[in-house]
Amino acid sequence: MGWAVEPGLRFLNYAVLLGMFGSTAFRLIALRSARFLTVRSRASLRLIGGAAAAFVLSVVLMLVSVAAMMGVPLFDLDWSTISMMVSGTDIGIAFAVRIVLLLLALCFLVAVRTTTLSQVVVAACFAAALLSLGWSGHAAAGEGGIGLLHRLNNGAHLIAAGLWLGAIICFVDLTVKLHRRPDREQALALLSQIHAFAPLGVGLVAVVAITGLINSQLIFGILNSLVVLSTPYGLMLAAKLILVGGMVAFGANNAAIGRRFATSGEQSGNSVRDVLARLRLSLGGELCFAVGVLGLVAVLGLASPGMM
Repeated sequence: MGWAVEPGLRFLNYAVLLGMFGSTAFRLIALRSARFLTVRSRASLRLIGGAAAAFVLSVVLMLVSVAAMMGVPLFDLDWSTISMMVSGTDIGIAFAVRIVLLLLALCFLVAVRTTTLSQVVVAACFAAALLSLGWSGHAAAGEGGIGLLHRLNNGAHLIAAGLWLGAIICFVDLTVKLHRRPDREQALALLSQIHAFAPLGVGLVAVVAITGLINSQLIFGILNSLVVLSTPYGLMLAAKLILVGGMVAFGANNAAIGRRFATSGEQSGNSVRDVLARLRLSLGGELCFAVGVLGLVAVLGLASPGMM
């Protein structure tokens, strides 16, 4: 089971970082005008819990990664070894920067009660933390201008993916709440927001696709795709692309549901309940596919294409 510890921690780390950044930033960017989305104390407690989880996971993942790089058991690490790896390698510096950013976000959430200001600072800290992930994995192997391009491209990929995941999380949360207590006005507002999200969603998908292609070119070269597909790395990458395609299909279905409801005259109590049920199922499928993508990303970052 030891082989699964680092991928498992990577999965949790990616999920919390992307989810915290995405949901916080998406509320500020796209949902700020919706009056029924007012942030209450319970939401603030979720932010604090998420920031604390991200901080703890990053610290634990750093220690596990240092132990793996040094080839020693986790409990045999000493401070001098940790300090040397953190201060002497790009990956270690990225870990240190990320941990400081997450601690800053956590302290700010606990100390400051102005929710909008807290969300802005937290979103900025998590965006920077996501960018620091570009200094690990395959991107950390590059040097010079190509290495910098790979890191920045990886950062843009994660920012766009985080906003996409954040939109899914926010819409799932709101749909579940409204499904429990259906309200025509609020349902119409939510479905209008989902319909309005379509252009931004298309843009995010485009950024994810373009930066993903650039990452593939920098890691193994697009012309070598057929060779890579014969390796375990290639099979996992193909599975990831299939899941992303499924997410796009679910997202298109979400937008279609929102468009039909917002433009139709049938807005009775029963139709609202039925629409919310269909939307909840579609959003749930998209979220499940997103979890699968994150699981594959956690493993792919530690795997090799198996060819030069």
